[in-house]
Amino acid sequence: MAILRHLKRAACLGSLDRLEHFYQNSREQLASTCSKLLDELSIERISTLSRSSAVIECLRRSSVSEIMISESRPGLEGLETAKLLSAEGFKVTLIVDALLPWLSRKLGFWGIVGADMVTKTHLINKIGTFPLALAVKTIAVPGLLKLCECEYEIRERPPEEVAELRGVNVVNIYFDETPLSHLYKLVFEGFYLDPSEIEKAFERLRVLLGNTPPA
Repeated sequence: MAILRHLKRAACLGSLDRLEHFYQNSREQLASTCSKLLDELSIERISTLSRSSAVIECLRRSSVSEIMISESRPGLEGLETAKLLSAEGFKVTLIVDALLPWLSRKLGFWGIVGADMVTKTHLINKIGTFPLALAVKTIAVPGLLKLCECEYEIRERPPEEVAELRGVNVVNIYFDETPLSHLYKLVFEGFYLDPSEIEKAFERLRVLLGNTPPA
C-alpha cells in the first residue's frame, strides 16, 4: 500500500509529523479541489464505480445531481455507494458493471474514480475503471499519498467469490490498469493537472516527504 511506504520513508527522513498533518487534512483538501473542478466544468451527471471516500466527499460538495453507479462485483461496493448517495438526495441509477461504459457514453455522463495507486504511467483502481476511461472523459481523485514509484503486482483473488463451477476456470481480479493518458484530469490536494504533467505531482510528494527542499 502506497501510504505505508510513504510513512516509512517519512520516518527515515524525519518528516513524519509533517506527513501525518498532511494526511489528516487530505480528505478536506481533495473534496474541495475536486468539487471546484466539477463545478468549473459545469458537470451535473457523473458515472462512477466501487466506493471511494474521496469521490463521495467530492460529489457531496459539488453541483452534481445525477449519478450512475455500477455494482462493482464481486464485493458490490457500488451497491453500497448507491444506497448512501440515494439517501443523501442524489438521483441515482444502479447498473450492472458491463453496462457502465456504453451507457455513460450514450447519455453524456462524465466519469469519476478514486485510486488504489498511481504510478508515472498508470492508475491502478477497481476493475472497470479502464473501460470507463476509454468511453467517456474521466477524472481521477487519488491524492498525493496514492503516488508510488514502485513495483506492483495485480493478483488474482479467490475464484469462489465469483462462482464455483466444475470444469470452468473462474478468474477473479479486483483491479485494472488505466494508462494515465486515457484520463481527463488527476486531482490532488489543492491542485489538479493533466496526465502529461504527473511528474509535478511526484515532485510535490518528494517535497512533502523531505526528499527535496521547497522551491
